[in-house]
Amino acid sequence: MKTHNAIHHASLQLPESQSSLSFSRTMHHSTTLSLIIDIPHIHGEIASSLSQSDLARCVLVSSGWNTAFTPQLWRNILLKHPRTVSLFQHSSEVRHGLQRAADYVRSIDTFFIQSFPVNSAFRCLTRLKVIASDFRYKGIVNHTNTRRLLQFIKANVSLREITLSEFPLISVQTSDLLGDTIANHPGLVSVAITCNKAADLLSILHVLRGTTLSRVEKLSLVCGSIIIWSDDLLGVLIDSNTPGSAPYDLLPQGLNTTRLKDLTLDANLGQILHITLLPLLRHSPDLERLFVPCIDVRSFGDLCPILRRCCPKVQHLQGGFFHAKDEHQAMLLNAFQSLRTYIMGGSQPMGLQSIEALLHPQHRMTLEHLDIQCCIEIESKYIQLILTSCPSLRSFKSLSTKIGYVLYEPRLDIKDLPIRSGGGDPAWVCKGLRDLRIGFTGFSTLIEGESVNPYVDHIYGQLAVLTDLRILHLAGETSPRRIPRTSQVWAFDFTLESGLGKLKTLTKLKELNIQKLMHHRIAKAEIEWMGHHWPSWTFFFGLFDTSLTWHGGRRPTNSCSNSRDGSGPRLQHYFGLQVQRRMEAMWRNLLYDSYYAGASVVHDRRP
Repeated sequence: MKTHNAIHHASLQLPESQSSLSFSRTMHHSTTLSLIIDIPHIHGEIASSLSQSDLARCVLVSSGWNTAFTPQLWRNILLKHPRTVSLFQHSSEVRHGLQRAADYVRSIDTFFIQSFPVNSAFRCLTRLKVIASDFRYKGIVNHTNTRRLLQFIKANVSLREITLSEFPLISVQTSDLLGDTIANHPGLVSVAITCNKAADLLSILHVLRGTTLSRVEKLSLVCGSIIIWSDDLLGVLIDSNTPGSAPYDLLPQGLNTTRLKDLTLDANLGQILHITLLPLLRHSPDLERLFVPCIDVRSFGDLCPILRRCCPKVQHLQGGFFHAKDEHQAMLLNAFQSLRTYIMGGSQPMGLQSIEALLHPQHRMTLEHLDIQCCIEIESKYIQLILTSCPSLRSFKSLSTKIGYVLYEPRLDIKDLPIRSGGGDPAWVCKGLRDLRIGFTGFSTLIEGESVNPYVDHIYGQLAVLTDLRILHLAGETSPRRIPRTSQVWAFDFTLESGLGKLKTLTKLKELNIQKLMHHRIAKAEIEWMGHHWPSWTFFFGLFDTSLTWHGGRRPTNSCSNSRDGSGPRLQHYFGLQVQRRMEAMWRNLLYDSYYAGASVVHDRRP
């Protein structure tokens, strides 16, 4: 309406000839736009790039636009804001509108599933994400909401993925209904259940039973609290089932295999491992992804043989939180034939036995993603050995994602680089790396009189050959003491003088993180150089000391041009504004000048 009013007002202000010409051009433009919108592929591309509020405005323009944009408007329903939920609950027009557009709905994400009619069927609904918590009134628990949710899932047979948060696994009766719902649903292939309160053992068994009898290929069951059971029940279950066999009182006799390909059972299993995880593993020969939960160290002897015998297709392994020794981790790695992903879990060391198992030819040639940021102990030479032994590696993460103080983080000592042995050429064979998060140390501990420049040149040369790199996180020395001006650690400061210019080959780099490279001296010249030579560079994370004042009282902008002439893509700067106070005090004396305040106000802080 605003557009038509503007056209009418403009026509009144012009002479007759100009007014008719302007109106004819406007009508021609509107007709052309309508013809373009009528093309299915075109309006689909346009609709996919609009927000929900923009789509709501588009459907009010005309009947043609209403037909074109209504499917995208109702495609994903998000009901989380209290005002939106209240409008949906109390407005009959909104509910009728949802019923009319039911065939367009593909996913629902809401806090309150009780707002939907129990038997309402969405013919094309494939994803459901909802909080399945119980209601409490004066200490009385009511599972009516959860039962309504299960009825809603039964009514929508087109569902393929469900995510149920805060499910009351303490209720055995409700969990039994959940198991029946999963087992009898004809379309479910992915089930994710979380429970942060206490869970009953029988409830977990009911969920596993339903998964075993269903078409589910991906199961994620996370229990963040304790699992309760009675000693009599545990004795009956263990006596009636041999280790590694399915519970016969919950599964039909003669069941051979499940359809599981991705299994996450994150719970403190302990002594119930034989009646929960092991039976499921024995009947899942097609399993490809596995999360090993928190188990007792003595249980590795029972777990590893079943993995070796019954799960030959596992290629992606993630460890849970368990305090295991190096030999137990080696047992786990040796239980698989060829891993493509390994994510260490919990606080555990990585010693000689684990390295030998990881770098065995069965894993070394296929390993693509390695995450050791949870490792509490690893020798620097093993990091160099990994990078020089795994040619298929695409992602290597050894730095924690935490910004504050971390007790231990794996670092590569420059003494283990092939400089002293006479090999200055790049030695890493994983030239296809796309995500590298690594730290270098040992600059200040070199032998007196030994130059640090060959090591710095080798690091830059090694990074320069990683032409597929998209994400680069760098860290340096971890010592909290003040670094003197004469220290050789300043040789690796990520400046043009130190050799940054060698990295002009990283044309695909999108993200640079130097929050843990405390001795960097990046100034305006370096930022301009990066913006000019890295056309895909978008995100830059740097450490910012909140105790320092900005130059001239100016604050950094959220985005600034990352090219010399201002015509390049937009570079977004992210500063660690929530750095812990102890980190600020630790490194305040290290800074000789203020941190940069954006690409336009940057000070050189070279000592």
